[in-house]
Amino acid sequence: MFRTLDNLFDRARGARGRSGAGEGRPQTGVTRRRFVQGTVAAAGAGMAAIALSSCSSGGDSQQEDGEPQVVTDSSQIVAVLDGDYENVSNSLSASSTWSLPLGTMLFHNGGNTWAAAMLTPESATSVNTVGVLSLSSGNLTTLLDVASLGASYSFFDVRCSDQVYAWIEINYTDGSWVLLGQGLSNGALYGSPVQLDSGDSDWEPPRFTVWNSSVIWQKMPLASGNRTTEYSHCYIWTVGSSEGQEIYESHGRFATTPRVSGSVLTIAPRVREGSGVYYGMTAVDITSSSYDQIDQLVLPRTVSPFDATYMNDQFVFSIEASYSGVGSLGNMGTFIGKEGGPYLYLRREPLAQVAGNGSRYLVKSQASHFVIDTEAQNYAVLISPDRSIDYGDFPATEGASSQFLTFATVRDDTGVPASVTARVFSI
Repeated sequence: MFRTLDNLFDRARGARGRSGAGEGRPQTGVTRRRFVQGTVAAAGAGMAAIALSSCSSGGDSQQEDGEPQVVTDSSQIVAVLDGDYENVSNSLSASSTWSLPLGTMLFHNGGNTWAAAMLTPESATSVNTVGVLSLSSGNLTTLLDVASLGASYSFFDVRCSDQVYAWIEINYTDGSWVLLGQGLSNGALYGSPVQLDSGDSDWEPPRFTVWNSSVIWQKMPLASGNRTTEYSHCYIWTVGSSEGQEIYESHGRFATTPRVSGSVLTIAPRVREGSGVYYGMTAVDITSSSYDQIDQLVLPRTVSPFDATYMNDQFVFSIEASYSGVGSLGNMGTFIGKEGGPYLYLRREPLAQVAGNGSRYLVKSQASHFVIDTEAQNYAVLISPDRSIDYGDFPATEGASSQFLTFATVRDDTGVPASVTARVFSI
């Protein structure tokens, strides 16, 4: 089944880990929020590098983990497709539609101007290229046509805001990778690329996102590698800074890709250490100097979220498998709610992140999107482009945004995959 790059490694979950900055294990007796320090070496001549530094979290920002939410009362579940919401005609129509080269993948982090793009190669010297898509004109611009580390490396993943560009280069021969960031202005790179992190085949290429002029990423050991006893860490770096800071430490792998909506970061670390395998979807204020936790929802034991975003003071999260004996929050599907409930529930297999604006949420299903309006208590279906292949169009947009960008591979009149259709909707 096709998955977005965000979730290529999500099925390798569950190993309990200790990560760090690749500098060795932290000492025993540390708390989950203890900060460690490491140094990232420069990848090559002319490339800047940052140090990953500690930042005191302070006693006031430390919070106890919440109680696992085992929901057995059916009145706590509002089922969208089981009569609790009205099915209405879709009122969303694309404000812009563009045909892009076959193989293009898009990533939109809520800005109004640009989306990051993974592009097909422009020559035989590279496997792929990366650039940006203008959300006003639909023009694609290539920013990097060859990997900075040389011919043995390829572009693996990319994100951008209107102010920063971030990408991963990977060597598929030995599994080594680097995460890099650079300033972005008016769709053009400026300054020098900065190496934010690196790893070998024992470390998963980071799941990452961007926010304003910052890059946020998670460093985690592979579940099946030689570093499975390492902790996992979430870091942040801002353009112009010589240091990146740690936001959170997890005594095990994070369950989801980091997501930002507004000024709130959502991560899903391992919590309740010593009590079993629990994941706590955690909302973090990334405008605060100590990265204060503002909310948390702990799932039942062993239940691992597929994706999670904090929007409208609630968690929007999805479960991609069904778990027995743990209550309603162990059912496959997408939920909206917070600790104590109630929870809105869409009974469909989750395939990608949820985006939205105000009371409207767009949830990917196999061949379309559900448009759920929690204020009007109704839902509609946004159909994929004609001749789209297999699973229809995928959301490029993350979190709360007034614009919703999708992309889909479409066939020509003979049935052969021919191009990618990108559509922008105003929410």
